[in-house]
Amino acid sequence: MKTKIIILILLSFAVVTNGQVISGKSEKKKITYIKIKRSIVTKLPDLIITGERFIDENQNNYINANEKCQISLNIENIGEGTAEDVKVKISLKNNELTGLSYEKLISLGDLQGNNSELVTIPIQGNLELENGIAEFKIEVLEKRGLDAFPLEIKIETKKFASPNVIIADAVFSTKDGGLIKLNNPITLKVIVQNIGEGYAKDVVTEFKLTKTNCIFLGVLGEEDRFELGNLDRGETRELDFHFIATRRYTLNEIPVLIDLKESLNRYARDTTLYVSLGQKLTARNEVIISGIATTSPDIKIASLSSEVDKNIPVNRTKHPYRYALIIGNEDYSRYQKGLNTETNVEFARNDASIFNEYVIKTFGVDEINSHLLQDATFGEIYQKIDLISKLASKTGDQAEIIFYFAGHGLPDEQTRSAYLIPVDVTGTNLDAAIKLEEIYKKFAESGARRVTIFLDACFSGGGRDAGLLAARSIKIKPKKNLLMGNIVVFTASSGEQSALPYKEEQHGMFTYFLIKKLKDTRGNVTYGELSDFISKNVSIESLRINQKEQDPKINVSPEVEDSWRNWDFN
Repeated sequence: MKTKIIILILLSFAVVTNGQVISGKSEKKKITYIKIKRSIVTKLPDLIITGERFIDENQNNYINANEKCQISLNIENIGEGTAEDVKVKISLKNNELTGLSYEKLISLGDLQGNNSELVTIPIQGNLELENGIAEFKIEVLEKRGLDAFPLEIKIETKKFASPNVIIADAVFSTKDGGLIKLNNPITLKVIVQNIGEGYAKDVVTEFKLTKTNCIFLGVLGEEDRFELGNLDRGETRELDFHFIATRRYTLNEIPVLIDLKESLNRYARDTTLYVSLGQKLTARNEVIISGIATTSPDIKIASLSSEVDKNIPVNRTKHPYRYALIIGNEDYSRYQKGLNTETNVEFARNDASIFNEYVIKTFGVDEINSHLLQDATFGEIYQKIDLISKLASKTGDQAEIIFYFAGHGLPDEQTRSAYLIPVDVTGTNLDAAIKLEEIYKKFAESGARRVTIFLDACFSGGGRDAGLLAARSIKIKPKKNLLMGNIVVFTASSGEQSALPYKEEQHGMFTYFLIKKLKDTRGNVTYGELSDFISKNVSIESLRINQKEQDPKINVSPEVEDSWRNWDFN
């Protein structure tokens, strides 16, 4: 007999914890379940972009044509996990913009958690770049797709603006003054300026002596070649070049070639400057070369001298009976022991020298009839006053006298009479000075039909920066001179005021506005117009620049009181 054994296993849903059944519908047999544990990845990277900056060469926050720029930023992984095979992708959203070169993909490799890396994206504005806006999209991509949020940056672009590098101004000078001569060291000072609309890169200036028997004074390659770097529009550099022409030199002029270069080799202008042997120097021992005009009105051309010193207007009409004596007394300390340089009259030599050029070129005075004295002694001044008076007396009512003095004036403490002070006369010994009323008298007695006197000096005991006598603390109001004859006197100040400098223009304040009006009008101006212009401008500019009052005055003789304003220099 066969026996059948049937084993029924009833399965039911059960929840197991730690191998034990904790619930179910029925239980036929106790079953033990084994739980298999698996680890879950919880450390992930988290990429962000921070600290973005745009950097350009000329710091105008544009991408300019022909300019190297960059965008710098930090890629930070602020998560705990490693970011794998990180790449920075750069693209332009506006693909129509041309003329830009930039790095399109930068690989960083893996970036550990809680770490960062600085990324620099180079950008080049090419010459064909136009005005517009570059819309950059910067993406930080991770191998598994754990990317950063993208960054968008908009930067304005500027089309190419060409530079224009020139020699804006130049002067030749010597140490001891006088004439340009052989075997005597000469200095050429120049101003290099970018007067163009754009940025000039890698500017180089090289001085070259093109004739034999001219020798550069210095270490070759150090002072004849200057690497100036970049020049922004309007920016300048001032350079000195030292040389001599030996006694073997046979030409009348010495040429100096100034070779200018910039990175594109297209926008720099070479210049050759000439100085003549035997050429007279100006009051500052300089030969002034005029600046070069530009079409950019907002760029002021750099200069080594005042605008009124250049391009002096020329009157072709000559006046053979017009005589001039021009005096510029500046260096009192050299002639008198115990005086310091503060007692000197700053720019007086330059005042006289430039005014003398106006007298010859603009007033039409023959050069032989114009007498320029600088740092003149009593004897020199007196002799020339006597000469001018005698010349005028020989030609009677055809004669005209122009007298100009820049320097120290002083009043007598007792009589208050005004004196002009030669450089070899002290303020304590006015017996050796030149009494102003005696000058007036001598010129009036010459019989000249017109006498014009310009005095850029004060007679109160003060000077342009300091009085001739440092101990003189009380200024004296000078006595008003009574004039006779056909005399008009233009004085720089009135009463107890000082005659002050205009340092920026390297002239006395009074003289600057005197010659400025002559230049602006090309000498076609009446005495009345000249007087009004000087008085108004000196009064205002002295307060503005020197913070001191200076009010020019006109003194005329009774004979011309009703007519002098209509006088002119034609």
